[in-house]
Amino acid sequence: MSTPATAPSRPAPRRPSMRREDLLAATVRYVAEHNVSDLSLRPLAAEIGTSPRVLLYLFGSKEELVRDVLAVGRAEQLALLERSEEAGGSARETLELLWAWVADPEHRGALRLFFEGYVRAFGHAEPWRDFGTASLDEWLPPLARVLDGTGANATVVLAVLRGLLLDLLAAEDDANAARVQAAWRDFLDATLG
Repeated sequence: MSTPATAPSRPAPRRPSMRREDLLAATVRYVAEHNVSDLSLRPLAAEIGTSPRVLLYLFGSKEELVRDVLAVGRAEQLALLERSEEAGGSARETLELLWAWVADPEHRGALRLFFEGYVRAFGHAEPWRDFGTASLDEWLPPLARVLDGTGANATVVLAVLRGLLLDLLAAEDDANAARVQAAWRDFLDATLG
């Protein structure tokens, strides 16, 4: 008598859990202080009080964990845009609020992670494969809404924002950081009056 063939088992879909969310938040904080390209599950797990096995169980793979960390950073920034938009802030007020958040030294790790993800997306390897495209698709529509009626081009505003943020990350002293901050204000003056 033959036995029926069984389909290969597939991992169960990941459901949100409080433990998963707590570990994701701890991982976001960890990545803000360390380079994600050097991310290893053992040191991460030791630092955040869990085990590599638990991380793999909850996130499926290291790549999925990194994708979730990248998504958290984008979601935080997009939520900031939405809150300002809902509060009825002008385009300039919204962009000033966004700049204040992203330029805050507390968010430098998140910025490094963003730019690392953006550049690594060019290689089309997981977990970065569609990060750059997803970033454009997520950012341009809300920026276009914010800029509606100003005559400003959302793509140009996003490009200048990102370029100046790269310069801000590279600034190793207060004088250079101040020049970048002034350049953002000058850009807003020239673009939005």
